[in-house]
Amino acid sequence: MNQEEPNFSQVQAPLAQKQIESLKTEKEIAWDKKLVEIDELADRLGLGVDEKIKEPVAAFLINEFTTSSSCEGHVEEEGRHGALFPWVEIYASEPEGWKEATGEKKEEIEQAWTVRNLEQQQKMMSILAEFYQGRETPFDARLVFDPIGAFGGFRVQSFGAEMMKLLPVTEQHKKRELYRREINDFAFF
Repeated sequence: MNQEEPNFSQVQAPLAQKQIESLKTEKEIAWDKKLVEIDELADRLGLGVDEKIKEPVAAFLINEFTTSSSCEGHVEEEGRHGALFPWVEIYASEPEGWKEATGEKKEEIEQAWTVRNLEQQQKMMSILAEFYQGRETPFDARLVFDPIGAFGGFRVQSFGAEMMKLLPVTEQHKKRELYRREINDFAFF
């Protein structure tokens, strides 16, 4: 066999293609299953996950981030609660026994909780660094962390999200769509 020009048999190529198709199918099955799970989630008010943030939430969950809430972004929508911009909150679940614990035990539990959240931040930072490698995007649309809570939880949202309050409604709509595209592109990355 010539090392510079290997001769792969015709039998190997179809087999590799079938393996790729099988893997793709497994990923699609996992994706569909996660979307069904998300359809069953509800917050304290009984409201489900907003339609236009479901896919980013699914991507975060598939990648083993513990999401605690999310919003698709709402501009002048009667009866809707939430922010003007899309976001997904990452926050490890409250540890068992945390509320009842006291003294040193409580501190240990809180420290472990913080570490779990910071590990998620570290993992997210790594994925975002890879996502933005060579990616051209408006600076305000870039995804960043907004810290929440006392134990290292965070929201993933666009850098300019909080400034939307200063914009006229027509501009808010444009920014919301830009920020939705960015978080969705990240979800499918």
